[in-house]
Amino acid sequence: MVHSHQTIENSQETLFWADLIRAIVVFGVVLVHVSADVITEWSKFPRSWWWAANIYDSLARGCVPAFVMLSGALLLPKIESYRDFFGKRFQRVMIPFVAWTVFYLLWKKHFYEPDLGFFEALIRAANNKVHFHLWFLYVIVGLYMITPVFRVLMAHMSRRHIFYFLILCFFVASFFPFSEKLIQVFANTKIRFSFPIEPVQGFIGYFVLGHFIRQSDTKKFVPAVIVMWVTSLLICAMGSYFLSSHFHSFQSLLYDNMAPNVVFYTATFFIIVKHAGPVIERHLNSGLRNLITNFSKASFGIYLIHPIILEALAVGRWGFKLKGDVLHPFYMIPITTAVIYLLSFFVILLIQKIPYLRKIT
Repeated sequence: MVHSHQTIENSQETLFWADLIRAIVVFGVVLVHVSADVITEWSKFPRSWWWAANIYDSLARGCVPAFVMLSGALLLPKIESYRDFFGKRFQRVMIPFVAWTVFYLLWKKHFYEPDLGFFEALIRAANNKVHFHLWFLYVIVGLYMITPVFRVLMAHMSRRHIFYFLILCFFVASFFPFSEKLIQVFANTKIRFSFPIEPVQGFIGYFVLGHFIRQSDTKKFVPAVIVMWVTSLLICAMGSYFLSSHFHSFQSLLYDNMAPNVVFYTATFFIIVKHAGPVIERHLNSGLRNLITNFSKASFGIYLIHPIILEALAVGRWGFKLKGDVLHPFYMIPITTAVIYLLSFFVILLIQKIPYLRKIT
């Protein structure tokens, strides 16, 4: 995800709600990956097993977009020179980017593809084909490239103009692509909505949305936001069941990061945690607050390393297997997720104590 404790900037003020978002969403990412073995196998498991995975996966929708929103909320209001901005980003993003790309290529060569050559590895790295979760680093690099320009735009645009930009992003990156996929699913016909501002794509909208929400007084809307959050969750879970049942195979249309229901789910989650964070902080003792802060600081590393631990447990590399489908997923998915999350956390804590290696976390 976004470089959780640093790529999504460390603000000079302590933002507990931001730490809370990081800690929650990286747990959610692990939850999604643990649920995947069950959710994608529509015909393999009893329906109650599939439903358990569907509910957990639906709850964790929007984790990646929430990281992007947090990045926009914390990065866009800042004023930095190009030299300072890219100097920090190189250390905080590019070093981990290169290090983990090399690590996963070596991992694949050692365990799965002994014939993987140097040039093939370079091609995969260039085409974002190294490992299933590293795609997000490419997104972050792209967002950072445009951040200096968007800082200027956000500083000089009125709220009305920013809102218009967000509406534009929603239609171009969410509504129209979703409609195309929906028509293709039900009518088996490909249709392409031509839109003149195609470059306005995907995660840029989330990036700006995070900034917009942070700068907005959304407290009075919280009751309506909670209703919208629950509604979006139900649309994802029940809609995915309906589509999968109709076509007798798993349909991921409503799980897409750019699906309209996920856009609303992510935005409402962000608003809820933004306002709940200070309340939660006041009622937690210092030990729990520090634990959440430590989870937040380790979140980037947890994201990067957790697939290794997930795979090691799934195939039994340590002498036993632990997966979301070992027993009923209602129990096993959260248990497996918690084990992977905590093991990843402790490994990252160890790495962060090693002078040179800490730069990759």
